[in-house]
Amino acid sequence: MGVQRLVDAYIIGLGEGADNSSLRRDLVANIASGDASLLELVQALGAYLASEESGRRSRGMRMLSEVLDGLPASAIPAQATTKLAQFFSARLADATCVPYTLTSIIALQRLASLTDKCVVDILRALFQEVHVQSFQQSTRSEVYRLLGLIVENHPAAAKAMGDDFVLGFAQILDGEKDPRSLMTAFQTIPQLVGLVDIKNHAEDLFDVVFCYFPITFKHREGDPSTISPEALKAALRTVITCSPYFGPMAVKPLVEKTTASSVSAKVDAYETLAAATRAYDPTVFKPVLEPLVEQIREDVVMSSDDAVVDAALDALEAVYGAVSPAAPAAGRADSPDAEMGDVSTPLDYVLKDALFQLSADSIKHPDQVGRILRAAACSSAYNCTVVSDAVLPIIVERLGATDVLTARRELMDVLNHVLSASCEADRKAECLEADKVNLLNIYQLDISVPLDKEYSFLHITRLKGITLLVLLPDFLDENEATVALQTIGRAAIERNEDENVNKEGTHLLVQLSQSRTPLVEAAVLPMFFSALCEDVVEAHKVARLLNTLGAIGVAATGALLPVLSGLTLAVTSGRLLPAHHVAAATTIRKMVDAGAARSTDAGICPSLVAAAVDPLADWAYDAGRQGAQVADGVVLEIAKATAAAYSKLDVDAQEQHLTLYFDRYAEAALNPTAASGAVRRLLPLYSAAVCACRPQTRLPVDDLDQYLCKLASAALATDSPIHRDSCLEIVATVINKTASAAQRAHLAA
Repeated sequence: MGVQRLVDAYIIGLGEGADNSSLRRDLVANIASGDASLLELVQALGAYLASEESGRRSRGMRMLSEVLDGLPASAIPAQATTKLAQFFSARLADATCVPYTLTSIIALQRLASLTDKCVVDILRALFQEVHVQSFQQSTRSEVYRLLGLIVENHPAAAKAMGDDFVLGFAQILDGEKDPRSLMTAFQTIPQLVGLVDIKNHAEDLFDVVFCYFPITFKHREGDPSTISPEALKAALRTVITCSPYFGPMAVKPLVEKTTASSVSAKVDAYETLAAATRAYDPTVFKPVLEPLVEQIREDVVMSSDDAVVDAALDALEAVYGAVSPAAPAAGRADSPDAEMGDVSTPLDYVLKDALFQLSADSIKHPDQVGRILRAAACSSAYNCTVVSDAVLPIIVERLGATDVLTARRELMDVLNHVLSASCEADRKAECLEADKVNLLNIYQLDISVPLDKEYSFLHITRLKGITLLVLLPDFLDENEATVALQTIGRAAIERNEDENVNKEGTHLLVQLSQSRTPLVEAAVLPMFFSALCEDVVEAHKVARLLNTLGAIGVAATGALLPVLSGLTLAVTSGRLLPAHHVAAATTIRKMVDAGAARSTDAGICPSLVAAAVDPLADWAYDAGRQGAQVADGVVLEIAKATAAAYSKLDVDAQEQHLTLYFDRYAEAALNPTAASGAVRRLLPLYSAAVCACRPQTRLPVDDLDQYLCKLASAALATDSPIHRDSCLEIVATVINKTASAAQRAHLAA
């Protein structure tokens, strides 16, 4: 069939809604093989493309678009590419043909022969001839897609257009409401800003973009769009903060948006302000700093929504990090020495209110005051020193002058927040060393301080402060750090009428174990093991101690083996009362599980075996041989730990351990009368070791068939559920791990 007949049939099919896939394949094949050319196709479409009927023109353009999209790039010569680009540029003036003209132009984007000059011609026609917002979403979406492809694939063309591209893009986007189109546009703008100097039309582009802020979009069920509100919000934030030229126009309205009643709008405004500090000139923030700080203070104090508070504090930290100097200016007094009515540094907007509060008999909202000070101090090393210099003297003075417990707690709450800002080595306040004696006196690094319920609320605050002193880089010497840790350890160990003291002590120890592992191991773990092994210790205290040890072992990689070793020794040495063996074994098993699950540490399992699994298994076997019965619960936990650790060993290590287990338990499993009842009760250890092995691990038996048959017979003959279950578990596991189906069937038979 000739090209003209194919074209006529294709157009008729489009009008009737028929399936034209076979006709399209024929046309594509003819052109790709060289039997026909694109020029012939365009000539055959001439009557349709030039028709006065808009429907015929549209169908003609659609056919050309579909065929072009199906052609391989090699079938479109460079000369044809240029002519097609010129043709499509002209067609953009025909509103009826715009949708399929756009898809045709997009099809050209994959061609290396498409020149930047052709792209510029297309862009000029698009910006001048197409009123994008008058078209349906599908067409508008193609426009934004095309612009994105041009910016990505033809950056030189975008640069050549310069201001015209920026202004044209802004005009096209103006009024867009569909989230899918907006997402594509928002993703393109930062790329465009990276290519073109937008200075001359920054305001035009910003006005179009910022009208969407804060963006509200609810994903409707059944909507084909897969865009989430969070993704669209993040994309808009990236656009608003992608150019320093937007700064003078964006900061003031963003600060105004922080007063919105909507939680989402508040959070969005604060998060955008924080992001803007990385792109805008710091000077644009200074005129709005005072109202911004006032609004942040109001939200931190009054808001019941944590997201608002966190976003506000993050914005405060980011803005102060941008506007504050890296070091004091020569000859200028810092804010702590300035008159209260003056503003000598940007920090004074925060410090004035804080110092006023700290000077009062009672601090209103001490936690919020402290969090605001901390955010300001965290913004830079210099700001940390300025805030600490301003706050520490007045807190020290007030604490020395008052015995009112509530006032002391409020002051220490604020102090804790300020100290926490110095826990990073590159941000530690320079004044802390000079105040070390005062700080040690305030927090009383003394394990003899009573833990009476009357003082519990103050003790919790004090314990947090002691933790901060330990975390401060190079602040405490080794002896001071040891006493500090023992003070916290004592709070976790000793019973207190207010359980919150114990809980806080535990929480702080777990926190410290992650960054000060050697200190915790040396100063705290012996205290716990000693408390566990007292002559008389109540079950609830044991549970609390074990929970803390388990949490430390799991949280801190470096503490896992010391905790396991110490706890295992407490059991195997007989120092821990038998009544607590099950609880201790359970804690050990949980730590072994956690350690074995750490895929990043391939060598941990042999250490787990050496530290806990093997010593416990040896202890249980020795006890059984001597006729002493190990509690079934203890045996079960050791078996679980064995399975977890042994399963990660290599084949050689597994075979080595199996030899020992077969020496100990094989005869007891196969011949119950050959072993004591105490040893037979340990058979779950045997089955755990065997069942944990890899399929390729060889069992130390001469005849596997005979071994499994004897185990099955012993299981049927015994009246011991433990014996029966252990034997059957081994039989089932060995059969299931046999790779050959025929061999499995043979063993099962």
